[in-house]
Amino acid sequence: MKYEEYDLNDLSLPRAERNAALRWLRDNDPVHWDAKNDLWLLTRHEDVRHLAKDHERFTNGPGGPWHSFETEAGSIENMDGERHIRTRNLISRGFTPRMVSDFEPLARQYIDGAIDAVLEKGSCDLVADLAVPVPSRVISHMLGIADADLDTFSDWCGNIMEGIGAEPGCERERRSLKSAAQMWQHLAAAIEQRRITPGEDILSTLMQAREEGGFGDEDSLATEELLNFAMLLVMGGNETTRNAISGGMLALFEHPDELERLRADRGLMPTAVDEILRWTTVVRALRRWVAADTEFEGTKLRAGQSVVMSFTSANHDERVFDDPDSFEIDRTPNEHLTFGFGAHRCMGANLARMEIAVALDRILDRLPDLRLAPSGAVVRGESALSETILSVPLEF
Repeated sequence: MKYEEYDLNDLSLPRAERNAALRWLRDNDPVHWDAKNDLWLLTRHEDVRHLAKDHERFTNGPGGPWHSFETEAGSIENMDGERHIRTRNLISRGFTPRMVSDFEPLARQYIDGAIDAVLEKGSCDLVADLAVPVPSRVISHMLGIADADLDTFSDWCGNIMEGIGAEPGCERERRSLKSAAQMWQHLAAAIEQRRITPGEDILSTLMQAREEGGFGDEDSLATEELLNFAMLLVMGGNETTRNAISGGMLALFEHPDELERLRADRGLMPTAVDEILRWTTVVRALRRWVAADTEFEGTKLRAGQSVVMSFTSANHDERVFDDPDSFEIDRTPNEHLTFGFGAHRCMGANLARMEIAVALDRILDRLPDLRLAPSGAVVRGESALSETILSVPLEF
């Protein structure tokens, strides 16, 4: 392929070819005009950091990272300024270091329960059986919807994510829209229940903020925004972490020496988790909008144009990471941008790190001979937003 024609939405590219194209862009055209997708693509780590914290020239807005899948009311990802700060401060009450620490025993209980369920079978699916239960049950507990059918909830999340970037009208998009509507209805009912009977969960906190006028002047707009926040929390709490757990285990299987090092020395777990986050880079990219005609790194950008930050590329930038195509569980320093950067950095970063570490620790302890099933194939998803993994057959 001609590297200057790289298409970030072409999910058929093998990983090695994709990385080669992104490396060429970093070296030769780091602020790249993608005519096919009508956007500027940033590939260098420094440029992505620079743009992510420049909220005066580059703004957020509805429409999703580079596909139109969010409503006009949007979510916290699409806010700027004081409104973003106020909303973030409300939601961040559920992600304090103390609360994350309090949830660690619960995460351990959930992964042990998942392992118990497959222990006598001798085989399982990495995604459905081991990666899904911890993040889905933890975020459900935090939102106060722990009584939900978690398998159904997880399916909704997966369908929504896989629909991002799908061809309009195709079965994948229809399935995504249907799941989004079903989740929306479920959360709407849960929020209405919190209005009647508040609890100690995040939904109750958001509901209280809505009643106090924290989301907008019009009641209907406030309700829609509240639901969007809830949807974002569910998706972020489920999809990103479960794909990091799945992708992390795959990386360890593909690098057996690193797997054995981690088995032998759990003191490496914190750096291993960060290397997994860098290596998997679950969220491929995010978009910002040019607020007014400006110049960025010598390139003239026009108001209204899209600028996409490639986290996949930034996390493999040779200017920041030594031998970036090598998976090293003791990599230090590791300034990956998997959780974003600046004011919009992921609030659940510490929660995700904890869940990944707990899940891997218990899997390595209790399934020491876990391995890829020789007759099974890894099934990857087709989401334009995230690196999704749908199925990984295992045996032990």
